[in-house]
Amino acid sequence: MTQLSVAIPSYGREEVLVDSIHALLALEPPPWELLLIDQTPRHTVAVEEQLGRWQQEGRLRWLRQQPPSITQAMNRALLEARGDRVLFVDDDIVPSAELLTAHIQAGHLHPETLIAGRVLQRWHQGQADAESQQPFSWNTLQPRPCRDFIGCNFSVPRLAAIRLGGFDNNFVQVAYNYEAEFAHRWRQAGHPIEYVPTALVHHLQTEQGGTRSYGKRVISLKPAHAVGRYYFFLRTRALPLALVRGMVAMARTVRTRHHLRKPWWIPVTLIAETRGLLWALKLHLRGAQLLRSPRPRLLVAASHPVQYLSPLLRQLAADPALDLEVLYLTLPDASTQGVGFGRSFTWDVPLLDGYRWRQARSGAGAGIASSYAGVRLRRPWAELGFGGGQRSPDVLLLTGWHVLGLLQLLCAARLRGIPVILRMDSNDQRRRSLPQRLFHRMLFRQVAIGLPVGEANKRLYLQHGLPEQRLIRSPHFIDNARFAHQAEQLRQDRAGLHQRWGVPDNAFCLLFAGKLQHKKRPLVLLQALALALGPEQKPVESNDPTLHLLIVGSGELESECQAFATLHSLPVSFAGFLNQSEIPAAYAVSDALVLPSDDGETWGLVVNEAMSCGLPAIVTDQVGCAADLVEPNRTGLVVPCDDPRALATALVRLARDPDHAARMGVAAQQQVHRDYSVVEAAAAVRLATLRLTPPRPDPREEDASKVSSDHLSIRDNNA
Repeated sequence: MTQLSVAIPSYGREEVLVDSIHALLALEPPPWELLLIDQTPRHTVAVEEQLGRWQQEGRLRWLRQQPPSITQAMNRALLEARGDRVLFVDDDIVPSAELLTAHIQAGHLHPETLIAGRVLQRWHQGQADAESQQPFSWNTLQPRPCRDFIGCNFSVPRLAAIRLGGFDNNFVQVAYNYEAEFAHRWRQAGHPIEYVPTALVHHLQTEQGGTRSYGKRVISLKPAHAVGRYYFFLRTRALPLALVRGMVAMARTVRTRHHLRKPWWIPVTLIAETRGLLWALKLHLRGAQLLRSPRPRLLVAASHPVQYLSPLLRQLAADPALDLEVLYLTLPDASTQGVGFGRSFTWDVPLLDGYRWRQARSGAGAGIASSYAGVRLRRPWAELGFGGGQRSPDVLLLTGWHVLGLLQLLCAARLRGIPVILRMDSNDQRRRSLPQRLFHRMLFRQVAIGLPVGEANKRLYLQHGLPEQRLIRSPHFIDNARFAHQAEQLRQDRAGLHQRWGVPDNAFCLLFAGKLQHKKRPLVLLQALALALGPEQKPVESNDPTLHLLIVGSGELESECQAFATLHSLPVSFAGFLNQSEIPAAYAVSDALVLPSDDGETWGLVVNEAMSCGLPAIVTDQVGCAADLVEPNRTGLVVPCDDPRALATALVRLARDPDHAARMGVAAQQQVHRDYSVVEAAAAVRLATLRLTPPRPDPREEDASKVSSDHLSIRDNNA
């Protein structure tokens, strides 16, 4: 059966508080646990003595808290309570005999539901409202689903409320609308709210204490009554809409009978409302002040799903130390995905399985294939929510700033005080102008920790001012186990693969895998092959294996490459585009990979793939991974970029000693499996995230009797 803790946040109440507690303790059965979160600095002697007696008898847990705050008191109750569900009631109520039973039964039937009880206010004079009355005020006789609740009588599953971040401590002083904001997050997280009329309290609305301690709204210059309303608008709407809604609400505050009779109070009210709006804007800028999750919340932002990133995201999602969510700025369709490949396609491996993700709600632009501004955000600020409750993340991990939307997120995160981890491909190989270098230095200054994927990438971080102590190696990787296993299985039918692509049985098969575009220099490779087979080289003697080139990929240079190969009668097979599940066959039939790219190849993950399948690699000195993966004469060869003759020499060198090439392939495979795995990459992300977030207790594991107010560690985004 559901264990129900009853919590009473109290401020400035005396005898009526004692009466309310006495009425609750007199219920049959009495509360399983009763907590008083007492924010009154000093009670009368009689009240202090009575509360002390109940505490000594074990009938009441009396917890003192300062300074007064309704939301902090309720968060304290969530953390201190021992029950599965917490019932919040006011400190000036008379409970019905069925109050506790109704909440317990409803919670048992609907364990993930917020139960809103019925509230009889003084003006109801003991009568229920009509079922059709609007607005709904929690005083009808029929149960119903609803969108909101009233704070003086509702129960909530404790752990679900904690996971949502509890109540926002930016609702200060009077804290109007804190219930509506929590209900908004609760619904966004997919949880229902159910009105149960049998769970009834009579609300006394005592004249002293509670929110009345802050004076009367219509005759005060203080913003205490106004700030919550405007902060609620800002939390639940886009900024322009929130400001418009705020202006309308401000105008309505002076359209009262009081102001018609006494118009001199109009400027007083407007000043108080304006102060409340400005205060709310300040609170909104620093971000929601919610309970910390037991695990740091890591938001990963990427332009779109990528087959090489998904294994890392699944690894992070499975890490019990992290709470992961992924934000994709756009989801390309088959035609957009195929730009550069010369055909429409979708990847045939799962990209979105195994982790929690969402698509940006304010995405704009023509897409990733259009321009830098083709993927941008209309409201980058609003995208920095986390989970259904839209809490701020503790840390933002950016996968670069290659589209405008990611740069917008970097700026929004820093304005909100959210630390940023950067894991990107760019390196120091490409020349950059002075304005570019200055601009990039400014961007790198906003990065808390960099995760270099390799040496050339690391040099870029260092050159732009990120010191060594703020760098953690997070190597580029592929799914080593999948590629190695599939290639090994496919090699059992290597003769069939030779026949499929027209590769002679005795040929030393070179593989080019990638888009046929200028930066990958496929024509340079064909020129090198022509030189290797031409009369000047005469590299292959009668008993040497012949050279054969297998080109896997498509793109803008495909026709030109085919024409060159035909013109020079080169032994080349064009396999066309192969998807992720098909590409291991190309590695299985080949003896070495060749990647002759220029400095636009910021890494070259095909090298990881080939080495994972046991192949050595020939790369140019401009390929990003050259310094990391290709150790000359051990795992492959490195040649100058745009030098067909040097490349031809390397091709011949491997072909003349296939046994040595095979040994290099074994060394390459051992290297990537040992040092370039998803486990290594994820460990760096985990370490960086934990380094940027202080440790915190898990309320599910803490002994509730030992939890103190220190557990109300509220996120201050300006820290």
